[in-house]
Amino acid sequence: MGNPQNFSVDVPRRCHMLLEQLWPSVSNKVDGRALPLNASFLLAISTPMVNLPIERIWKPQKGRAVGHLNDAILDASLAKTVKADIGQASVTKATFYTAGAWRYHYLPKGAALPDLSKQGLPADIQEALSADSALTAADALATETFCSILRNGLAHGGVLYLDSHGQTTEGSPVTRFCFVSTKQKSQAVQGLHFLQVKMKDYRTFLGQWVGWLQGATATIAR
Repeated sequence: MGNPQNFSVDVPRRCHMLLEQLWPSVSNKVDGRALPLNASFLLAISTPMVNLPIERIWKPQKGRAVGHLNDAILDASLAKTVKADIGQASVTKATFYTAGAWRYHYLPKGAALPDLSKQGLPADIQEALSADSALTAADALATETFCSILRNGLAHGGVLYLDSHGQTTEGSPVTRFCFVSTKQKSQAVQGLHFLQVKMKDYRTFLGQWVGWLQGATATIAR
């Protein structure tokens, strides 16, 4: 493949092709490993898939990015679609979102925030994310908030690996991700956003995300 005509569309598409082609391989236990590398691969390959359209199409239109990386000018109609779809409307209206697949909880700062590096996902947060209300809370998010949590988690390393019970258990197979993002006001941290999803649902989301981008491009081409 040659140089992408539009990084924000072409690279996510190519990454999804790699994901589909290599998934069977990374899902196998090889070289004496006790566990496969599928979680690490999925996290790594999804970072440019999610971040490029946000950084290089959406953010420039919001006045939140420098002008030398502005893919919005490459296709005004596509840029308009991205800006319109990532807004204040409920994320359930977005074609890349599946209702009931995501869980959300917000933790106000209070006296202090948990040290996630040392203790992993705190038990009270895990319990909150396990409740049915966490499904409803995710579905109630604005699309902009949903995308910002994903973007921030991927860009700043705010990701936790979780087992099948939604817990941070060393050595256990990873079946879920939890994306963590700070809420700030006037550059002061107000609290933490926690957005959890099963790995299989996250993989589905990535396909829907790329389909959304390609769909907008295909509509423009016609």
